[in-house]
Amino acid sequence: MRFFAFILLLNVFTSAHSQQVSPLPSRDEASIQRAETLLSQAQLAQDSSLKRSIERANQALKISKEIDDISTTAQAHFLLGKLTRQARQNKSSRHHFLTASAIFERLSDTENYILSYAGYINALVKDKQLNQADEAISILVPLAFQYGEDFPIASTLIAKGDYHFALSQHSIAVVQYLMAIEYLTAPESDIKNRKARTLVRIAEAYKRLENREETAEYYEKALAIYTDLNEIKSMARTFNTLAEAQRYLGNLVLALDYALQSLALHGQIDDAEGRAKALMGAGIIYRHIGRYEQSLKHVHQAHKYYKKVNNATGIAKTSNQIGHIYFRLQQFDQARSFYMLSISLPEEKVEPKTLATALRESAIIDWNKGNYASATLLAKKADDIYRDSNDKAKQSKTQRILANIKRDENNVSSALNYYRESLALATEIESDVYQIKTLIPLAAMLIDTNMEEAVRLLKSALTLARENGHKAYTLESYRYLRLAEKTKGNLAVSLQYAEQEIALSKVIQEDINNNELALEKAKLHSLRLEIELETLREKNKLDKLELARKNNEIEIAQQATTISELELTKNRYASVALALLLAVCLILILLIYRRFIVSKQRNQELGYLATRDPLTNCFNRRVLFDLMKRDFARNPQSEDYCVIMIDIDYFKSINDSYGHTVGDSVLRGVANTLQSCVRQNDVVARFGGEEFCIVLPDTSSHQAMRIAENMRETIQVCRFDDIAITCSLGVTSIRFNATTPSELIDQADLALFKSKSLGRNQVTLWSDALARVQD
Repeated sequence: MRFFAFILLLNVFTSAHSQQVSPLPSRDEASIQRAETLLSQAQLAQDSSLKRSIERANQALKISKEIDDISTTAQAHFLLGKLTRQARQNKSSRHHFLTASAIFERLSDTENYILSYAGYINALVKDKQLNQADEAISILVPLAFQYGEDFPIASTLIAKGDYHFALSQHSIAVVQYLMAIEYLTAPESDIKNRKARTLVRIAEAYKRLENREETAEYYEKALAIYTDLNEIKSMARTFNTLAEAQRYLGNLVLALDYALQSLALHGQIDDAEGRAKALMGAGIIYRHIGRYEQSLKHVHQAHKYYKKVNNATGIAKTSNQIGHIYFRLQQFDQARSFYMLSISLPEEKVEPKTLATALRESAIIDWNKGNYASATLLAKKADDIYRDSNDKAKQSKTQRILANIKRDENNVSSALNYYRESLALATEIESDVYQIKTLIPLAAMLIDTNMEEAVRLLKSALTLARENGHKAYTLESYRYLRLAEKTKGNLAVSLQYAEQEIALSKVIQEDINNNELALEKAKLHSLRLEIELETLREKNKLDKLELARKNNEIEIAQQATTISELELTKNRYASVALALLLAVCLILILLIYRRFIVSKQRNQELGYLATRDPLTNCFNRRVLFDLMKRDFARNPQSEDYCVIMIDIDYFKSINDSYGHTVGDSVLRGVANTLQSCVRQNDVVARFGGEEFCIVLPDTSSHQAMRIAENMRETIQVCRFDDIAITCSLGVTSIRFNATTPSELIDQADLALFKSKSLGRNQVTLWSDALARVQD
């Protein structure tokens, strides 16, 4: 017992002594640790609390400046650039990114310099400082490609795409984004997230180009990645935009399905703004399938949220949507009141196109009610907005509305002028639909005054309507052509048009019946989806109740544990003897465990020696094949997987000239150099004699060639025992269809042989051509 007590006292003394002699961290080291901790906390908090995240990052920046730690200062500026961009503080974002890039450049940190400068370009684009952005892009793009790493290149191309997007050069933007996608192939989650966000930008560009199919396709690709990453917020928002894309394609059932999935996901997260957008999107779809009550319910919820946060843009958009619903219900006074709500908002806080929509729709209501003066005023205001934004399609529409107003006022001259202006704009933008919509009423006005022009215009409208499959406009063209030919006395021609009019009327009636059936099916589908959603909500409530029950059980168990602990405390004096006995047993166990550990370490050392080449400390050939067989068993064909074979040039002459001792020293030096050129997970093995084999998992052939070239150059400039040597290298990849480790090594060996035959000191990538030459 005295012996064990002595051991315990000795351990206590040793522990206390070690604590006394351990140096305390300096003030600067503690500050650095504090700053780094704050940066980590800021990164973790950015999704849950952006405000708190910015506060932590600013604290880290302040500390790093006080101790003059420029590396941490650069990282803090870089993070603040991202956070303030997320908070839409573009001026601050621009400042932080630019400052970070300047510091990274001073530190020769090329990768972070490129990434922070790309962030600076993004901030310039958002602030519409496009000339400066163009100059910055011209500097960054060559540097990124010269640097050669995938992610910096992708970030630069995305910044360039955003620049062209801001210039409304959407086709060019798509090209840049697609190029960036080619460099976003790494499996890391942040790279996948960036790829998904880039796919969303491609979809948005196609949306501006009114390419509905491509818009939906790229939203679906982005959604697949977000789903794989389980990023609920991004999934919810992408479902909403995808619903809009499918709505434009006329797939109302699918669109509603996506919209309700978006709302269901928003029910799981705290994203009030995203939920409001999803509510409005679902409301629009409900309006299109004729479920006006559900449409009004969803849009009104979004409207209430925007009023609560005083978001003028959101208020205006939802007011317009509610106006559209009441317009469909033919409750025109109600519709106009919501359009006027949009118009009454501060003009600088409302998007011009949203304001123009409210003005235009109010003008239509006033025109239908005979309030021509008010209708004209509102339509002209809308037209001015479209003219300022160079939206010629909408200009054509407002010009047509003005023409309709003047026609009903019996102001024939003004009406004709507005119709002709509308037609000219529609022709300029090559919009067949807008041309048809203008040609028919223009021709109708000219029938009494200029019959020849009226007939010509109606025939043009008829041709366009037929080409585009617009049966209603085709029918209207037939009707006016029938009347025109009857007026001219061409009764036979008029009769032909009448027959075509009757036949087409029957077809249109069938289409109406089919459309009504499709709408009823869509309504039934929407009801089914709502029932399923309500069922899920009820299940969620039950799950919460079950969780509460389990929490109560846990609490009861904890109380029982507390009671047991109290009972144990009451009896502890009776357990002192047992505790002492247990302590003695523990010491014995520790002694036995120590001997076990020593024995285990010895076995590990023996195991290590069994797997290593004793001269070079590389893996031996047996271990190499064991590792490769294990990798092939995991089906590496679905991944990037490369092998490099290296042979020291003229090694026999080194042994002959300097002796085997020097030769061994050269082998060790080359082995150390190779190990310094690879990553931690890569495998360097001595294959035999002066040959080495390197296995590179998760590495493309392009990357493997770069690594091999780096090895060759490094060995070429090194001297081993004052001896200069060179190496020949052969590279191959699993992508070249090798099915076994031996086949893969044979490919690399064949490429190595090619390097030797070309004069040595070269790197060769295996190809089918080499195999054919060998055969």
